Amino acid sequence: MAVLVDLRSDLLSPPTPSMIRAMSAAMRRPQVFGLREDKQQRALEERVADLTAMEDALLFPTCTMANQAAIQTLCRPGRTVLLDATSHIATSEAGGPAALAGLTLQPVPAERGRMDPAALAAALAAPADALRARPGLIVLENTHNRSGGGVLPPSYHRRVRRLAAGAGIPIHLDGARLFNAAVAAGRPVRDFTRPMTSVALSLNKGLCAPLGAMLAGPKGFIAEALAVRQRLGGGIRPTGAVAAAGLIAIETMIDRLGQDHANAKRLARALAEIGVACEDVETNLVVVLTEAFGIEAAASVRRLADAGLLALAFGPGRIRLAVHRGIGRREIERTVRAFASVARPVRGGKGRGR
Repeated sequence: MAVLVDLRSDLLSPPTPSMIRAMSAAMRRPQVFGLREDKQQRALEERVADLTAMEDALLFPTCTMANQAAIQTLCRPGRTVLLDATSHIATSEAGGPAALAGLTLQPVPAERGRMDPAALAAALAAPADALRARPGLIVLENTHNRSGGGVLPPSYHRRVRRLAAGAGIPIHLDGARLFNAAVAAGRPVRDFTRPMTSVALSLNKGLCAPLGAMLAGPKGFIAEALAVRQRLGGGIRPTGAVAAAGLIAIETMIDRLGQDHANAKRLARALAEIGVACEDVETNLVVVLTEAFGIEAAASVRRLADAGLLALAFGPGRIRLAVHRGIGRREIERTVRAFASVARPVRGGKGRGR
């Protein structure tokens, strides 16, 4: 069956007409060679530095690369990175900290992306000796992907900052969807980023740019990250077209994220009406519990694809739906129909376990 709706990720958000026009205009201008020579790139970097209350910022191809560059720059090989075991850096970045930076990940007990402060303090205070790797970095993720777009409030960031400062180690924030957190909380982005040493931001999720991410932090840190980015193959040139779309994303697309949040909540309510349960929705991600199907998430996703809906299996018993600018009322109605066609045989007593 032809695909009617694709909810696998908000990186599928379509670019706006103004982005396409700006990219086209940038490609017609003379191109430059330097890694930070492009005027639009520099304008984007300066705008993001101001938005995050950081000294400098640097354009990257992807948020994963920005995360890995930050980790390599902030943490010495042989140290441990303290983080939630379900964070994107732990689950979805191909073992980058170990493979690229010689680091061990040390999970800390967490609830919806919030590491338990007492457990984090204990990990930071563990006695140092020659037999154990010492903590070198704390990583937070906001919004928290595996918690269905859960928001960590600025007060939690500040609490972690106090613990990190006491131990003398930096904090990196994976803020791929930080703009969603800011909009949901009704707070400026800098309220979330001020307690951090560095922050990575995605431009091509809800903000709709077709490519790009940013890494922000102190000037010396960004100067080192520039070399790491080059080492990782991220020194893309020319950058004018990417930066042009990114500037429009930053200037015009943040406030509209509230529409995605409203549509996600509308979708969750509609699914509940047909007996399909969802976790609490805070931002633009809807996590569906496959109990209504009587089958695991991977099999459920295959059945939904047959019904014209693409979704993401999110571990046992969970499916993630990502709402973005390309998803409106019509797509929500189609999504609900697809779920109804898959869940109905189970509610009727047929097809369980198939």
